[in-house]
Amino acid sequence: MGNTRLSTALVDADGHILQLWREATPAQQGADAPIPLLERMVAEGQEHIRRECNQTPVAIGIGFGGPVDHSTGVIRRSHHTQGWEGVALGKELHEATGLPAFLENDANAGGLGEALFGAGQGADSLLYVNIGTGIGGAVIIGGRIHRGAHSNAGEIGHVVIDPWRGPVCTCGKRGCLEALASGSALGKAARRRLQEESSLDSSLATLPANEVTGTKVGEAAQEGDSLALEIIGQAAEYLGLALAGATNVLDPEMIVIGGGVSELGDLLLAPTRQAFQRYATPPVAANTAIVIAQLGYDAGVIGAAAVALVECDLR
Repeated sequence: MGNTRLSTALVDADGHILQLWREATPAQQGADAPIPLLERMVAEGQEHIRRECNQTPVAIGIGFGGPVDHSTGVIRRSHHTQGWEGVALGKELHEATGLPAFLENDANAGGLGEALFGAGQGADSLLYVNIGTGIGGAVIIGGRIHRGAHSNAGEIGHVVIDPWRGPVCTCGKRGCLEALASGSALGKAARRRLQEESSLDSSLATLPANEVTGTKVGEAAQEGDSLALEIIGQAAEYLGLALAGATNVLDPEMIVIGGGVSELGDLLLAPTRQAFQRYATPPVAANTAIVIAQLGYDAGVIGAAAVALVECDLR
């Protein structure tokens, strides 16, 4: 369940997508419109696999973009859309379908998907970081999500990096990693620089301000634009610092970077690795691989399926 897209898929026990449906998320209407739409999409999936394969799904996994209580299936909040607080989405889908439904934060789900079916296969432990509109994270140990005492483990996007000069984050704090290195942050940083320095020689300066987005910054960087490269370099510095701090504490076998911003590849990873080497302790810096996720845009639905598979003891 993303801020712009609802994706529903039939996924088998090996992480293969058998059928996939996507719809635009009616985000402005809170939970009132997306839930009936999601129920309809799930019902279509149930009917499809019964009709085409003469099979019945065993469970539903749900990845939601915000903090959730996995044990109760209740959404705590969405950082991007109002009206989700306290919604028992797991219970609602269970009652609508008759299937067990397991709700998980989308970053946790994505990290579990990468651990079981993607870049983290074979690793005993990993730190997963999803960099898109915001930044989410997950800690996976022994093929299981480590949720922590308060179901809040892995929230690297809301680690405060610069509380003095950093911009205000969607969570209300100042200087979170999400406010400094997410896709949204790249666009905001570019707009701020262009407003402060009107004479900058950048292709981004030719665009209307509302079109200077993180995606446009990435495209400009790939074309060698100096301002875009500078902005991504600064974001990578913040990211490397946050990864070093988290890794010094957790000591995972590897770090997996996913999300739309990860599609920048080495434009982002090379300076991130350099910063990580500077800030991490020597054993961690020398032995912790930082790699790009493998599941791509399908990580959400494959990860949600992974949650259900683990909960049903099928993985």
